[in-house]
Amino acid sequence: MAKLNRAQIGAKARAVLEQNPKGIRWMELLRAVEKDEPETPHNSVHGGVHHFLKSADDVVKVAKGTYVLAAFAGAIDVTGDLETLSAATSPTSLPAHIEHQYYGAFAEWLTEELEEANHAEAVGGNILKGKWGTPDVIGVLRPKSSDLIKFETQIVSAEIKTDANAPVVAFGQAVAYRLFSHKSYMVMPNTVSKPDMERLEALATLYGIGLVTFALDPENPDFSLRVRALPSQPDRFYVNEMARRVFDHSSKLFNSLF
Repeated sequence: MAKLNRAQIGAKARAVLEQNPKGIRWMELLRAVEKDEPETPHNSVHGGVHHFLKSADDVVKVAKGTYVLAAFAGAIDVTGDLETLSAATSPTSLPAHIEHQYYGAFAEWLTEELEEANHAEAVGGNILKGKWGTPDVIGVLRPKSSDLIKFETQIVSAEIKTDANAPVVAFGQAVAYRLFSHKSYMVMPNTVSKPDMERLEALATLYGIGLVTFALDPENPDFSLRVRALPSQPDRFYVNEMARRVFDHSSKLFNSLF
C-alpha cells in the first residue's frame, strides 16, 4: 500500500472518531490509524494525527488524552463512559531484558494522553552514571506561548519495570528521582499481585509518587493511571547535576529536552 499523506491520515483519523461516538484515547486512535498502513512511518502518522486533532474545529477533547467528534460530545458521561476506554489487555509473559521496548511508548503516552509533559525522551541505561540510577523516561513540561500565566519548567521522570516482583526497586528509584524531578512515576506491569499493588498505591499516595500500570505487550501496552504524581520542588543542585550529565552524554538529547 502507498504511504499516506497528511490529508489521508487526517481523513482516516476522522473515520476512526466516527466509529467511536463515546470517545477514543490518543494511543488507541494512533494504533487505529496505523493499522494496515505498513508503508507509512510511525512518526508520519503521529504528526498527521496530532495536526488533525489540533486543526479540526469539530473535534473535542473531553478528558486528558481523549477525543471525540463534537457531534457526539454532548452524549458522553465523562465519569462513566470514558472509564470503559481503559480496560486492561490480557498480559503475556515477557522477560525483563526487553524492558526498553516500552520506553518510547510510555514517553508518547506521557505527553499525548497523560499530558504531564510537552516533550519526553526514552533514556534508560546508565547515562547519569551514578548509584542513584537513570530514569527510563525523562519528560519536560514547559509553559506554552498561549498560557496567560507562565510557570517554571517542570521535569518528569519515570522508572519502568517489566518484572512484577520488583515493586520495591521501582519505588526506591522513583523516590530517588525526586532529587531532580518535579514529578516522578513508577510504571509497573498489571501482573503485579493484588497485595503488592495495594502497597504500591499506598506508598505512592504517601510520598506523592505517580503509579501507572501496563500490559506486557509491546504492541499494545495499554498504560493506565492508578495514582497521579504530585508536584514537588527538586533540589536545584541535583537538577543541574542531572542536566550536566545528560549534556555530557549527548548534547542532542539535552537540547531536545531543555
